[in-house]
Amino acid sequence: MQLGAVTLQNPICLAAASWHLDGPGYERLGAIFTRTVTMEPKPGLYEQGIWQVADQTLLNATNMRTENAEILVHEHLPNLLRYGVPVLVSITAPGIPGFRKIARFLKREAGGQIAGVEVYITCTDTAKGAEITPKFARDATEAVRNELGPEAIIVVKLPPWPDFIRGLALGAQEGGASAIAACNTLKGLHLPDDATTEPLIGGLSGEALRPVALRCVYELAHDERITLPIFGTGGIFTSNHVTDYLRVGANAVQIASGEWLDPGLTARLAEECANDSQSDEQDMSRSNLVSR
Repeated sequence: MQLGAVTLQNPICLAAASWHLDGPGYERLGAIFTRTVTMEPKPGLYEQGIWQVADQTLLNATNMRTENAEILVHEHLPNLLRYGVPVLVSITAPGIPGFRKIARFLKREAGGQIAGVEVYITCTDTAKGAEITPKFARDATEAVRNELGPEAIIVVKLPPWPDFIRGLALGAQEGGASAIAACNTLKGLHLPDDATTEPLIGGLSGEALRPVALRCVYELAHDERITLPIFGTGGIFTSNHVTDYLRVGANAVQIASGEWLDPGLTARLAEECANDSQSDEQDMSRSNLVSR
């Protein structure tokens, strides 16, 4: 998969990477996407704030604490860079000025280390955030592009809205995106067994998200106006799931919940994919020799 001047060596990518990522095989990935950070630390009720609420399905708390970009750059980035694959920082902000500010900071402090950013566009849970429209997607992408320059990779991750994702993607494309990721988490709510406990509110990821994410990828891939590469993301636990995303039009995939539930899964799938590609190349070489 080609992203600007960068060629991903593998379609398997890790999303929301643990700050303390460790283990073999991650050097085979196409890219590593960090956890989403903000310019200023976002206080929250939960340090981790991730619960398994159904089989292979996670609820990511709305009130989870978010690290800021400065801590990422100075404390966590070196660990992710050691695998030698492109690292993209996932960023979010409540409005265009916020996206501009964090992109400017990353350009100044880590521009020579990171391959680019993921612009995480999501609907906020309060009235303080900007309304998510194609214009917002375009303006946010354009603001980041203007700060990072023409060579940086900008992947725009969109909400899981099949009815509206084409328009949002076109806005991101107009703003200078390098690729689209479909999609981020689906708003959900979980009721704990204890009836006196407050409901857990957040975004669903994993198994429950996959059918919606597949539809989002399908919508993007079947719109002739959208010419950008597509990352499929949501509920990938097996090589068959990877194949499903490629079948509906994705060029590569991101894995997050699967890695959280089964550390090392992403590296194993990347190795499997690399081995399959090598076998295909060998079969093609043998076929060419026979035909001569």
